[in-house]
Amino acid sequence: MQHDTFGHEIGLAEQWLEKSALPLWQSQGIDWEKGGFFDALDLVTGVNSANRKRLRVITRQIYVFSQAAKHNIPQAREAVLHGIDFIFSRARHPQGAFLSNFDLDGNAVGDQRDTYDLAFVLFALAQAYSITQDPKLAQEALSLAAFFSKVLSHPRGGFVEGIPAEKPRRQNPHMHLLEASLAWVGCGEKTVFPALAHNLVDLFKNHFFDPETGAILEYFDDSLGRSGPDIREAVEPGHLFEWVWLLDQYESLTGQTVPYLDQIYDFAHRHGVDRKSGFLFGEIGLDGSLHDAKVRLWPHAEWLRAEAAWKRRHPEADPDRVRQAFTALWRFLETERSGLWFEHYDPENGGFQKGPVPASSLYHIVGGFKGLKIWE
Repeated sequence: MQHDTFGHEIGLAEQWLEKSALPLWQSQGIDWEKGGFFDALDLVTGVNSANRKRLRVITRQIYVFSQAAKHNIPQAREAVLHGIDFIFSRARHPQGAFLSNFDLDGNAVGDQRDTYDLAFVLFALAQAYSITQDPKLAQEALSLAAFFSKVLSHPRGGFVEGIPAEKPRRQNPHMHLLEASLAWVGCGEKTVFPALAHNLVDLFKNHFFDPETGAILEYFDDSLGRSGPDIREAVEPGHLFEWVWLLDQYESLTGQTVPYLDQIYDFAHRHGVDRKSGFLFGEIGLDGSLHDAKVRLWPHAEWLRAEAAWKRRHPEADPDRVRQAFTALWRFLETERSGLWFEHYDPENGGFQKGPVPASSLYHIVGGFKGLKIWE
């Protein structure tokens, strides 16, 4: 994918990040006094609008600011170290791994250790390591990987949902654990994470992916089957595109081939795109039937990242598909206060819903824009 092909889109993305989003989230979204990052900002005032802090937000913001630090954005490196310090000093559980929820003072709330959140801790450690090369971060990652293996592994394959273990089982935590594993592979770690990535891709092939349709299911029973009485058939177009990008990364980093990308990409386009609105549907069925037209911002960032990866895989592919995804994402960012965004789109109620701006979505936005090769 040539940089000049999408120069206009790249310019908009870089300006939005450098001039609006990053300065705003550095000044308003970081709790420099009590630690961590705020969970959401007010759409109008830009001040904290949440009564909690969460591990998944802290880890995702570490990714955001690590990417900014690589581009020498002022205070970005300090923000990364600030987040890492919160994880090590406030989130550590005495029996291993890290807690998920905190009040605004940074005190732990509850005793939950969530697999999804812990996957993001592994991911955040890799991001911080990529800019610091601190061996302590690598040791922490290996320790957490051992916790996954010894404590969170499920006898029927994959990992439980957390401690306490909830049901149904989901593909989503496994997807992000693969993302974290690949981040460490990209850092040159060769002792644990390549094998973990291979195992997760095997799990995807054998359980999450439906070869008859090209879809990826969300929910599973205890044996990772689909026959449980409470298992709802659900396919999320945003996750289809996220897997396209992730499996492309897996191929690039490991040299292993995954033969299903064409099927997933085709299913996502045939059934996941709302031709009327230009957005993705929120949820569909295995047969492509519409379950929910309401959709959040994040799927469109993953759509953009997947289209950019697809264009690199297939240079002859139509560049308008990348632009289509960019346009859809950009519409969420067109708020009165630049650097914030609308989180929800509801076609039945006439468009975007005004509400708190969740910090967690900035991870998706930066990831989508990085797919375009911004800052390169």
